[in-house]
Amino acid sequence: MKIVAVVITLFFLTLGDGQSSVSFLEPKCAISNSNSASFIPNGQVANMLANPWMVLIRHNSYCGGSLITNNFVLTAAHCRSNSPTVAFLGEFDTATLFDCSATGCKPSAYGVHVHAQISHPSYSSFGHQNDIALFRLARSVQYTDYVRPICLLTNVDLLPQIRTFTATGWGKTAYSLESNKLLAATLMHVDRSFCSIYGSMDSSKICAKGFFSNTCYGDSGGPLMATVNINGVNQVIQAGVTSYGHRECGQLSVFTNVAHHINWIAYVVQQDIQRSTYNFYPNWYPYTYG
Repeated sequence: MKIVAVVITLFFLTLGDGQSSVSFLEPKCAISNSNSASFIPNGQVANMLANPWMVLIRHNSYCGGSLITNNFVLTAAHCRSNSPTVAFLGEFDTATLFDCSATGCKPSAYGVHVHAQISHPSYSSFGHQNDIALFRLARSVQYTDYVRPICLLTNVDLLPQIRTFTATGWGKTAYSLESNKLLAATLMHVDRSFCSIYGSMDSSKICAKGFFSNTCYGDSGGPLMATVNINGVNQVIQAGVTSYGHRECGQLSVFTNVAHHINWIAYVVQQDIQRSTYNFYPNWYPYTYG
């Protein structure tokens, strides 16, 4: 299948080093608050307000994801499910209705049903090839300070310049439990050859190493992020999607390379699915517990 290269909306900025202009998939993408380094398996907590794009995907299991437009969530293809699926936005602590810090509380998270689950046409569970998917929400979401899409670059690949990443998720910790609170890990960008111990590695994948922390079960589909300086502004962009790693959640993890798939992502978003083979569920409901 031939994928046509498209750009939905252009938002031009000039890179601080004089490079050519860049464009974002969604011009209203967020500029994150500072996110201090913390650890997923070791249980350190992310900044409550630093990840307004973070999505908790619930079905018969759970995954992470990232809001990229007001209609689409980016996640891993292996996070697809035939069960009713809900994307929770504005979430931080799944054990509380309202998330609070020393400076105050933010609105409660809410769920939006997933209307369609679109995996990459060349996805293969064998070798985790093209492990990327777009979940179309049953209704458009309104952007707020607490729910806002992450930035995806559409016309430039900054991956070779990135040295460190941040990954976030509610996955398994060092105590073999899911985390109620969103956790973050700082990872180093390393050559793909390091991750060849897991199998074939090519430009569609990113290899990252964590010294004190790493992604684990339940973090699949979540974003691998980097902070880049664009026109004097530190902008958070999504570089990858959490895909797979060592069964014991060791130091090396593999992520799907977003830049490698950006033309497909933009194409699907432009087409904007009109019908779905999945059942249609009510648009949303409050995040309740018990």
